[in-house]
Amino acid sequence: MNLDFSEEQNFRKWWHYIIAGFPVIIISVMFLLVQLDLVQTKNNKKEPLFFIIMISFLILIFIWFLFLKLETAINEKGIIVNYRGIPFCKRNITWDSITSISVVKYSPLTDYGGWGVKYSLSGNGWCYNVAGEHGIKLFTVNKKPFLIGTQQREEAEKIINLYFKK
Repeated sequence: MNLDFSEEQNFRKWWHYIIAGFPVIIISVMFLLVQLDLVQTKNNKKEPLFFIIMISFLILIFIWFLFLKLETAINEKGIIVNYRGIPFCKRNITWDSITSISVVKYSPLTDYGGWGVKYSLSGNGWCYNVAGEHGIKLFTVNKKPFLIGTQQREEAEKIINLYFKK
């Protein structure tokens, strides 16, 4: 049996690309319509620099989105979770600081408001997730809940049962 757990998750579903690319497409279409005089502007002035800057900014955000990655590692020392691409979203949680932990089924939309790095105002605490409906839910000694999304429910459960002393 492998004594370590490691998982990497990316936003790679088709609908992720649509959501991330939608603003780029809309702004690009607006730019084309204005440049082709198919849409009247307020003072009939064409300002291509604004649209070029806006499209460039949105393309950079789209590229950044492609590089986002949720990395989870569980070993004999504890759990390390890092949302690569988002500053300050790395946590190292030792087994001693965890009061309870389990793999749970949850609803990303209703429990946390979606996917990514989220904080629930309804008392569910922080959540780092990418997709799916399973996560590692833990409570620390300061009674703060934290959920880490996982696509490998069974493997995570096995390694948690191996290391977590109840």
